[in-house]
Amino acid sequence: MTFNKQLLTAAFLTVGGFAAISSANAAGSKTGSFQVGMTVISACTLETSETQNINFGEVAGNAVANDNQTSTTALSVMCSEGAPYVINLTPTSTNSTDGTGTMAGPGSDTIAYSLYSDESSTPWGNTSTLELAGNGVSSTGEGATVVKSHPVYASVDGPTDVQVGTYSDTVNVSVLY
Repeated sequence: MTFNKQLLTAAFLTVGGFAAISSANAAGSKTGSFQVGMTVISACTLETSETQNINFGEVAGNAVANDNQTSTTALSVMCSEGAPYVINLTPTSTNSTDGTGTMAGPGSDTIAYSLYSDESSTPWGNTSTLELAGNGVSSTGEGATVVKSHPVYASVDGPTDVQVGTYSDTVNVSVLY
């Protein structure tokens, strides 16, 4: 029995000694910190499709003036919350900065039109930047689930006394953000 006590005492002293040696080897400790972060940048999407085309419909080919001929569509834009953006429109027929273009048809005949940001009074062109108001349309994003609709108005600017046929032009849309 004394042998077991001595053996048990020796075992405790050995384990205790190892514990004392381990803590004695720890000369100190250091602490620090680091940050976790990211930068969120602006993102926008633009929806255009054939269902958004502007179509003036059918008009008489002998009309001297069609100043009352108008049509409209809407552009759908979705941008990051709080992100400023600008929408610019450029008719490809003229590359005009003021939203005026010409629809080409048979032969060399054309029909003039204009684009507006409201009901036929404010021209919608392509001179806007994020820093300069210009004649584009500006707004601010409301997040990834909010689609903002921007109506585009168009009017025929002159006579349709041209050859019978289909007339068209393409308008390029750019969203700066």
